[in-house]
Amino acid sequence: MSARTHHPNIIVSLLRGGTLALVLGSFALGGCADRRDVIETKAHPPEWRDTESADFHGLRIGEDGARACVGCHGDHLEGRGNAPGCDDCHAGAGGHPFGWDTPSSAEFHGAAVAAEGPDACIACHGEDHRGGWSDVSCYACHAGGPSGHPDGWLETRSLSFHGLVVMENGVDDCTRCHGFGLSGGTSHVACADCH
Repeated sequence: MSARTHHPNIIVSLLRGGTLALVLGSFALGGCADRRDVIETKAHPPEWRDTESADFHGLRIGEDGARACVGCHGDHLEGRGNAPGCDDCHAGAGGHPFGWDTPSSAEFHGAAVAAEGPDACIACHGEDHRGGWSDVSCYACHAGGPSGHPDGWLETRSLSFHGLVVMENGVDDCTRCHGFGLSGGTSHVACADCH
């Protein structure tokens, strides 16, 4: 005889003996009847994209860094599997607008730093602008860091000494960061601080 023929007979005999009721009752009492919290299967809270929330991902990454993100989102936050990369939602590198790294773009970071100063960069690039949690240092491209000035800018014997550059090119370019009258502007460094 097949197992199929015996199976209904086993259930009938279990019902008659009360064993099936005992087994099912033990499941009910042993935990199936207890209400349990559902394990959250989403990696982030619903407020993760809400810019007004304390759980907004931009704030959390600014506070804690992105090191915890690489496990799901990739070593360079490029996205992995179902986890998106930064560039999937943000137009440019590191969450910056498209053109952030292109000098001819209206969105170029140099123009933003000149207009607003480098303080907004600290959250990701560190107090010293040497990379912070982003591991992207201003000094990687600019010898003078966030100022953008080359090495030797303050050394009178250097070919890139700022005095020589001003004598050759004038001060118009300086006013972008140092403000009208070179009184400090967004750089908070005025000519009168030293001269």
